[in-house]
Amino acid sequence: MLFQAPTTSQSFNEWLRTNSENRLLLRLSAAIIIGQFLLFKFFYPFPNFMPPDSYSYLEAAFLNQMINIWAIGYSKFLRFFSSLTNSDLALVWFQYILLEASLLYFLFSARFLLSLGKWLFRVLVALSIMNPMVSQISNFIGSDTLFTALSIIWFTQLMWILFRPNCRLLFWHAIVLFIAFTVRYNSLYYPIISIIVIVLSNLKTGLKWLSVGMITLLLGCFIVTTELAYRQETGYLQYSAFGGWQMAANALYGYAHTKPDSPENVPVKFRELHSIVNKQIESISHIPDFLRPDHNVSVYYLWDFNSPLRLYMNEKWKKDSTGTYFKHWASMAPLYAEYGRYLILHHPIPFTKYFLWPNLIKYYSPPLGFMGSYNLKNEQVDPIAAKWFGWNSNKISTRFKGKDIDVIKPFPIIIAVSNLIFALSFIGFIMLGGMKRSGHYIKRLLWWIFLIWLSNMLFSVFSAPIELRYQLFPILVTLFFLIILLSFIIEKSRTVNEKIVHSNETLSTATPSQYEIRI
Repeated sequence: MLFQAPTTSQSFNEWLRTNSENRLLLRLSAAIIIGQFLLFKFFYPFPNFMPPDSYSYLEAAFLNQMINIWAIGYSKFLRFFSSLTNSDLALVWFQYILLEASLLYFLFSARFLLSLGKWLFRVLVALSIMNPMVSQISNFIGSDTLFTALSIIWFTQLMWILFRPNCRLLFWHAIVLFIAFTVRYNSLYYPIISIIVIVLSNLKTGLKWLSVGMITLLLGCFIVTTELAYRQETGYLQYSAFGGWQMAANALYGYAHTKPDSPENVPVKFRELHSIVNKQIESISHIPDFLRPDHNVSVYYLWDFNSPLRLYMNEKWKKDSTGTYFKHWASMAPLYAEYGRYLILHHPIPFTKYFLWPNLIKYYSPPLGFMGSYNLKNEQVDPIAAKWFGWNSNKISTRFKGKDIDVIKPFPIIIAVSNLIFALSFIGFIMLGGMKRSGHYIKRLLWWIFLIWLSNMLFSVFSAPIELRYQLFPILVTLFFLIILLSFIIEKSRTVNEKIVHSNETLSTATPSQYEIRI
């Protein structure tokens, strides 16, 4: 068989402590991780901010809000961390160490559970912990690092549930899943995966349902609390105002390339909004495609001041001088969610052509987005950042002459190739009999990996415009298993070639009578 579940009676912690190879790799990894960080912060002494995300997180943390434009979990994390220190260096250091530690947890768990070869594992460790995206993403004031680390831990725990489930593991899995759920909306499909894995595991029935019940209770309490906070703030019961805005924005990329629907032909509640949409789309319809503000699936309809969604919101609340921007913004979300669904259902082909297809291409090769430059090449940040971190000035600097992050630029191509090769390698692995040579648990794990990869792709493509920082978790996991699958295919090909060479050598040394027998 290709992989075997570990036969050792040692626990994972004992195996880490007693295995000399593990101790050596952990010490080297720690030295490399610390050295990388010191070198990185020499060149990038300040954190990386991405407006409006970073400042919104800081504002929500400063005001101790229960709801925000984005999921509230990272703002709560910032507020908790500020009770310990307001140092930006300490914050970035913690984010970096958390992400690297989650990677090491994943890597060594995989080695223990999959019995990987020594040199293959060394290569995997080196490529993972020295990945320049890890240090760059850790320097952002945003939820990306925390969410990526939690996602890697969540995935690693799923591996353990498949192989060696126990009560304590299930408890911590529910906690990690809950925290991830509060940090990023991308985790909405995580509970479904977790519950299915737990239900199909070899746990006792009572323990399965206890675990499922804990997950459901924790997530249910958070959802209800969030919805009640939205109702108190806006008068509407909703879980994510951002989701409503995003639904409408996504739908407009398709509708903007169709024959406009007359306002009289849409439901009454949409007519005023639809009139503004038609007028705005008409104003850009004569512009060449490559110059249109919506020529690229991005954030135009979501954040641009000339977006019809923003124009309608301003028109709707122009007489209200007492309400906050967030109240106005969040109050529009239920209507925008309905309007977005209406446009998608009535114009599915343009939506597929002008939103889903371009976004699928972006998933294949994610654009750099905020990761392409240091603080968007700005020389100062919003005052709230300086206030939060206790700086005397809001000016920022770097020791690089230019502010482009050149080390990240090759990754869209690397990821494009990796995604394609991963899919082909998985197919090749099956066709070459890899599944037959794998143990029972390994087969299940590989299918779950493919399911998570596919689920992430579908969720990402349908939910929002994709950029590189959103895809760090699937990238790291995909690269890991891609190398494993390729190593099997290469080994299999080498074995086949050796058999062919050996067969040819046998034929060439055979006597004429032997040839006759073979024929």
